[in-house]
Order: sequence, then C-alpha cells, then structure tokens
Amino acid sequence: MFRRCCTAGGLLLAACVTPTPASPDPTSTSPLVVAGTTEATATATPYPTQKTLRLWVQPEFEPKSDTPAGAELLYQLQRFEQANSGIKVEVRVKRTSGVGGMIDSLRTGMAAAPSALPDLIAIDAHNLDAAAADELILALDSLINPDIMSDYYPFALESGRRNGSLMALPFASDALVAAYTTTAYAQHPTTWAGVLESAFPIIIPAADPQSLYVVQQYLSLGGTLRDRSGAVALSTTVLTELLDYYSAARAAAVLTQNTLEFGSGAETWSAYRELRAPLVITNAHSYLEDAAMASNTRAGPAPTQSGKPYDLAEVWSYALVSTDITRESSAWKLLDWLLQPQNLGAWALKAGYLPPRAEAVDSWPPEAPTDFARQVLAASHSRPDTETLALLGPPLGKAVRNVIRGHATTSTATQDVILEISTH
Repeated sequence: MFRRCCTAGGLLLAACVTPTPASPDPTSTSPLVVAGTTEATATATPYPTQKTLRLWVQPEFEPKSDTPAGAELLYQLQRFEQANSGIKVEVRVKRTSGVGGMIDSLRTGMAAAPSALPDLIAIDAHNLDAAAADELILALDSLINPDIMSDYYPFALESGRRNGSLMALPFASDALVAAYTTTAYAQHPTTWAGVLESAFPIIIPAADPQSLYVVQQYLSLGGTLRDRSGAVALSTTVLTELLDYYSAARAAAVLTQNTLEFGSGAETWSAYRELRAPLVITNAHSYLEDAAMASNTRAGPAPTQSGKPYDLAEVWSYALVSTDITRESSAWKLLDWLLQPQNLGAWALKAGYLPPRAEAVDSWPPEAPTDFARQVLAASHSRPDTETLALLGPPLGKAVRNVIRGHATTSTATQDVILEISTH
C-alpha cells in the first residue's frame, strides 16, 4: 500500500501516514469489539509486538455498530489498524463531566497512573478549557502542517486555541440556524424585516438558560461582550435595538408566548416537525439528522438585521495527551487518519455534524446538504466561553421573556440587564 512521508497534504510537518478512503458502507465490515458501555477495542490480527493506542471520547461520539455514525467510526478505526499492523486502538467512553468523567479521569491518571492515560481525547469546548488550564494536553502549533491549518474554517481554529496556543484540532461543529418550510417561504429569509413582513409565527429557543440565540443576534448587530478593562459588559444601544426587534415581533404576532416553552434547538426542531410554526431557530445537528424525513424543508443561517449571516458555533475537538515521544508518533498517525477529509466528511455526514474542514465538506456526495454546510460554516464564529454565557444568559433571557409577554418596555428591560450584569 502507498505510504507517504512529510508531504504537504499530511496533518503533521513530519509524519508518515497511509491514507485510505472511507467506506461507502462501514456496516458491511466486521464490527469492532465493544466491552460493555465504557470501552470499545479495535481488534485485528494479533502481532508479536503490538502497541495499544488509547482514545477517550464523550458519550455522543461512542463508536458502536447500532448507529450510522458509530459504525463509521468503528470502520475507520479498523482500517487504521489494518494500515498500521503493529497498532491496536482501545476506545473508552468517558462522561462529559463529574466524578469519573473526562477531566476528572485525566487529573486522576496524571497523579496516580500516568501509564493508563489516553493518547488522544475527543472533547467539547468546556473540557478543552479545563484540560488546557491544567496542562493535561499538548500544544500543537509547531507541529501542524500549514496547508492543513488553511483548510480549517477560521472559527474552528480559533475554537481550538487557548491563551494563544493551538491546543486541539476540531472534528465537529454545530450552530443555531433557521429551518423553514418552503410552502411559507419561497426563499431563505435572511433579514429580520423579511421575517416580520411574512407575518408567519416563528419559534426560537427563548428558554435557553444561556440565551445563546439572543447573544448571537446581539453580536450580529456589532455588539461586544466586554469593556476596555476586559469585564463582561453589553452595549446599551445595541441591546435596546435588539429588544426593539423582539417588541416589534410581538406586536406583529410573529413571536408569541408559545416560544417561551422551548429551551434548545432540539426542542424547537420537534415543534417544527409537529407543524407548530413554519420557521424555527434550531441547531444544525437536529436539521442534518432529520432533514431527509422533513418534506418541503430547507435551512440556512439565521436571519439578521442586515442580512449578513452570523452564527455562533459549538465545536468538539481532538487533543493529544501523551508525552511519551514513542507513543506520541503513533497518536499523531491516528489523529491524522481521523481528520483525513474523506474520513472526517463521511463520519460528520452520518453523525449530523458540520465538519470544520473545507475539504471534508467537499467530500460529501452530491445529494448531501453541501451548500447549507458551506453557508453556515462560512458565517460561523466561536461561541463565547461557558462562564460568560452563564453570566449573560439569565438576565438576557429574562429581558426577552418580559418583552414578549409585554411586561416591560425595551428601555426598562435593557437597563435591568445592564444593572444585573454590572452587579456580578
């Protein structure tokens, strides 16, 4: 089989990889062995001097044969083993948080059992914050091929950075988007004015405790989240402008109190499937997982005042843990394999995520929602950190609810938000 070393197309500046295209039907291969719900082991023909690579993943990325995405990942790990005959991949599923979770297990392992630590981990942004802060993972800046860096969408690389250093490489992303029925909207509604003029009711995740959609709209207006000193702060002018839109939407019966029931994109998508509104703000993941079953449905970036798309993206990334140079080389091979455009694209499409590499999107088949993915990814920006959203979410959510219920003017609601944030 063809092997190439130190080429421009590889992930690393210096690495040997054996690329193999993704399977069109991963379920046709023998499934990898799964031990209970906490460990999956990619098994191949035994070798006298076999090296075991450990991959830890969060539950939503568990490789298992009973889901399309899980089966695809199992297949890719099996093919990696076949291409690297002296390596076996052991996968462990770790809870996202808490005792025995991803970060807790890494901290415990660093102190008590370094030899049992993983070589590679798949984590969300919050866990990446903790792993980088505790120096549980390796910085990648000097090791990544510049050609690969340029293939990533800018928001994705930004999401992988902590304190100026690239600490992880993204493999999946999600964002809040607008899903709508073509029987109500002949074209994708790109502006707030267009939504108001349509007079159709819409549903937004108004009960989201982080108020992510409200923050997204605020930032699309040019608002900032911090003052010159670095403290969390909002612009009174921009926030008032945003709440004026909610007030106008209430007056036009475009936004009603029904929208206050929904706390996530998954919930608004369920409402759409139940025909409760012809346009909803949902997450791309829900749409991608289910779009083929929803007739007369399209999706795109959420409407903004100007019509220029602006989305906040959630990102999941791979990070390297091993500090053993002999193991690190093999871990790089696995990372490179999983992030090959064909492999990444095949897995993301079956998992219902947006792949943050342009070539991975390009690898999707003609019938896939490629244009949707490109539009959303091109409009995406990094989400604010969890602590900032925890501070902003409650007062913003309260303000939006009060305006939609008619309990407060936009001026009063704005001042309430500014006051609450300033007292924290």
